[in-house]
Order: sequence, then structure tokens, then C-alpha cells
Amino acid sequence: MRISRFFAALALAFTAVPAAAQSPLEEQVLAVLNMARTNPQAFAQTLRTFRGYFQKTAYVLPGSNVLNMTEEGVGAVDEAIAFLDRQKPLKPVSTGLVLAAAAADHAAEQGADGSIGHGSADGSGPAERVQRRGGGDYVAEVIEYGAIDAVDAVRQLIVDDGVADRGHRTVLFDASLRFAGVSCGKHPSFRHMCVIDLGVTGDGRWNGRMEMASAGGGFGGN
Repeated sequence: MRISRFFAALALAFTAVPAAAQSPLEEQVLAVLNMARTNPQAFAQTLRTFRGYFQKTAYVLPGSNVLNMTEEGVGAVDEAIAFLDRQKPLKPVSTGLVLAAAAADHAAEQGADGSIGHGSADGSGPAERVQRRGGGDYVAEVIEYGAIDAVDAVRQLIVDDGVADRGHRTVLFDASLRFAGVSCGKHPSFRHMCVIDLGVTGDGRWNGRMEMASAGGGFGGN
């Protein structure tokens, strides 16, 4: 059974509160993220399978003829497996509509102009985009480019190849971030992209009760 089918079969048990106008892919990304958070050891097993697709620093996924290049090869995968094996299960994230709207704004801009990264053309970042949508600034953002499906998108962010501090992974496993908004779309250079904005609340506002993250991921994006 392919990994994507494995997760599709389990998704119903972990799907967070759905958002209006979410595409099937965006719902799947959130579901896979929640599987990784709630059962990190199971996700580690999928990475062990993924590891077998490598030849030096490149890999080809089953059913694809695309050669994917990495910076670190299986070293980053092994490091991610070790992290997941010792990671305690976390609560799933629920959909935040304000976060999803802010993520959609950024995905639309980058899909149109081909830019990458967390900065908008006007110089604003994740927090400012959420604030423009009526939210607060207790948010973080991760972006994935070029994934073939939801599992691939979350896997790339968890492995975090080429990112020295594994900042994207840190954000995804930040226990204080309990809400997320996902927006996926086309990208001129990478074909596809997904923006995930996460917050301590559904709109990124501080509610006075949430504990600050102890992992050092910070707010405002990685």
C-alpha cells in the first residue's frame, strides 16, 4: 500500500474542524500534519520507507520518473526519524479561518509573480498578513514548494532538508500552536506550493491562557 493511500485511510480519524472553501488537497495537508503531530512514531515509519527511495542525495518516488535532488540526502531523513521516534504526541491543530485567509493571500501572490519566501511584495510578513485579515500576530508560517501530494508536502517540511535549524519542523511540532490555515496553489517555478499559517488561536490573537512555545521556534514564520 502506498504511503498516500495509508494516510487517506486514516485521515477520517484525525481530520480537524473543516474550513469553508478548503480544497481537498488543503484538507489532506491538515490531516497529514495532524497525523504527524498525534502519532509521530507512525510518521517515522513512513520516513523509513521513504529513505529506501534514495540514491546518494537524490530520490525518485514510486510511480514517478522525476529525479528529486536534496542537499543532505538520507542524513536529513535519518535525523528526522530520530526526532519523531522521541517526539511525544501532541494535540491536533484545528482550522483557523483567519489564518487560512492570510495563507491564501500569500499563495495567490506567489502563484502570480513566482516569488518565494515569507515576505510579501509590500514588505509585510506572516503576522502583518494575518493582522490585515483581522487577526493577531501570535503566528508562524511554513511554506512548501513542489510537493506531489499532501504527504509529500508535510514530509518535506518535517525532514527540512538544507535548513540548519530545522525551523519548519520546529513550528509544526510547537505545542502552543493549536490552529492552522492551509492554502495550496500553482507556482510558476515549482508547479505547486502550500502555505501553512499557524497560530495560538484561530485568528492569531493572544487569549491570555496559552503557554508560550518552549521549543524556540518563535512567532512570525520560519
